[in-house]
Amino acid sequence: MGSTKHDGDVIILTGASSGIGEVTAWELAKRGYRLVLAARRADDLGQLAGAITQRGGLALPVPTDICVEAQLERLVQMTLDHFGRIDVLINNAGVAKAQDAATPTNPHIDMILGTNLIAPMRLTRAVLSHMIPRRSGHIVNVGSVASYISAPGQAVYNASKHGMRAWNDTLRREMKPLGIKVSLVSPGFIRTPMTETVRGMPMVGPETVARIIAKVITHPQREVITPMAYKFLIALTTAFPGPSDAVMSAWRVWKW
Repeated sequence: MGSTKHDGDVIILTGASSGIGEVTAWELAKRGYRLVLAARRADDLGQLAGAITQRGGLALPVPTDICVEAQLERLVQMTLDHFGRIDVLINNAGVAKAQDAATPTNPHIDMILGTNLIAPMRLTRAVLSHMIPRRSGHIVNVGSVASYISAPGQAVYNASKHGMRAWNDTLRREMKPLGIKVSLVSPGFIRTPMTETVRGMPMVGPETVARIIAKVITHPQREVITPMAYKFLIALTTAFPGPSDAVMSAWRVWKW
C-alpha cells in the first residue's frame, strides 16, 4: 500500500465494518495510516482488518458497541496499548430509522441519540485526554446535511445531526487554542446499506466521502458538505423557508 508524509499516524475509525466506514478504512490504509477499526460486527471487522493487513496495511480490529461507555474506554486503551498514541479520531458510526416527531418511542430515541450524538461525545472526551497533553490531534466528525434540511419522518435522526453540528462547532472553537483540529464532514444521500431502501434520489458512492475524510485529515477544514449540490439545496431552504416547508411536508424522502 502507499504512504504519505503522515505515514504511521494512528487513527481510530468507528462504524468501520460497512458503508462509508469500510471504504474509508481502505482509503486510509492505502495512504499509510495505522488503523484501529471499531464496530459491533466482530466477524466483518476481523475480515476487513485481515484483508487490509494482507495488502500490506496495518489495522487492529476492536469490536465495540459505542453505546456502552466501558467499551469506548476499552477501545481507547487498546489503541494506546497497541500503538502508543492516538493522532486522529473519526466519529463515523451512525444509525437512522424512520419515526415521526410526535410519536418516537423511548428505545428509538435512546438508539438514535445514543449512537449518533452521545457516543461521539463520550469517545471524543476519552481521546482528548490523551491528545491535549501533546497539543496535537484531529477529531473528524461525520455529520449529515440533515443538520440543515430536516426531512419529515426522521425527527430524532435530524435532531442528532443538528446536535452533532452544534457540538462540533463548539468543540472546534475550544480546541483551537490547544492545538487540536476539529472538522465536520456532512454527506447527503450516499449509496450505502443505510440508504438501500431510498427511492428517487441520485446518490454517489461511499468512496466520495472516504476521499473527503482522507483529504480533511491532511488539509483540515471546518466543514465539507458533499456532494456539492447539497450546498445549493441548503441555500434554497434558508432563503425560502415557507416554500421549503410546503415541499418537505408533501414529500417524505425516506422509504423504509
